[in-house]
Parts: sequence; C-alpha cells; structure tokens
Amino acid sequence: MSPLFQMDQYIIRTKFWRIFGGVFYFEDLQGNCVAYSKQKRFKLREDIVLYTDESCTQPLVQIKARSMLDLATTYDIFDPQTGTNLGSAKRQALKSILKDSWVVNDPAGNPYASFVEDSIAILRRFVPFIPAKYHFEVAGHPDILMQQQFNPIIKKTLVTIPQDHPLDRRVIAAVALLSSAIEGRQG
Repeated sequence: MSPLFQMDQYIIRTKFWRIFGGVFYFEDLQGNCVAYSKQKRFKLREDIVLYTDESCTQPLVQIKARSMLDLATTYDIFDPQTGTNLGSAKRQALKSILKDSWVVNDPAGNPYASFVEDSIAILRRFVPFIPAKYHFEVAGHPDILMQQQFNPIIKKTLVTIPQDHPLDRRVIAAVALLSSAIEGRQG
C-alpha cells in the first residue's frame, strides 16, 4: 500500500496559474513526493490517474468521468491495480455555483459522504487569491479537512484526516485531486 494512503496529513502542490492541464504533487509534510498526477490537456472526457511518482509507471487511483462536458457528471473512482470500483463522486452543479458541493457514493452508488466547500466559490473565482477550504462529511465521524495555503505562485492544499477515519483514503485522495483539477480550470 502506498505511503499516501497511510498518512493523516499531506499537501497537494500545483502551480497557481495554469492554462491547460495541471501537474499535482502529493507530498508529506517534509516536502517529499509520495504521489503524482499530470492532467492531460484538451480532454473532453476526464480520465485522471494518480501515480506513485513522476515516472507514471505505477498507478494508485484512476478517476473517469461518465460523460463529457457536464457540470454535474459523475466521476468513477477505481483501483487501477485490481480494477476494483471504489465508488464515485458526483458534483452538484447548482449548489456548486456558490459553494462547491459533491456527493460521494459507495461502489453500489449509494451516497455515504459529502465533500463541501466552506469558502464562497463564486467570490473565489473572481478573486483567485482567496484560499479555498473544504471538508468531507461522513455521518458520525469527525470531518476531513482540506485547506489551501495562500501563495500567489504555488498552490498548496493541506489535507488533514482524523486518525482511524473510515472513509477509504484512496477515495479521499481521488476526490481531492478531482476537486483541485476542476478548480484549476475555473479559477
């Protein structure tokens, strides 16, 4: 199992200004790369893979959009090693105008968690230097937090997972990566 899926805290780092695609480094708190993803340019249908490193030889998680150019599409999350469906994330388009909002589903398609922005998305889209804040909600458990750290060149987002949280850490990493990738296109 990847060290990423055993950590209670890690940072997602990417360039703040990017025109097409994006590169995402998942780092431990000492700045060591523990996972990597490069978003392909000009893709009409998202297919994002998180790898162990920049060699892109060992995939950890794969995210595939069910449809093209849909603001409320569902993204399926897979373990590329086994082909196992880990669940899905569906963006709630109307709610996401003001605050990004996602429903996280189990492999059978049943909702069991949500991923919600705590900052005001519409304001952040016009003033890109406002740091974003998000949290995962799973009933009966403390929230998982994602908080951007302000920097006008490099965007760093700290992910904090309460110890022994039941949400699959592969799903957490996939939704965090998906959110970062989509936010990069909007900002």
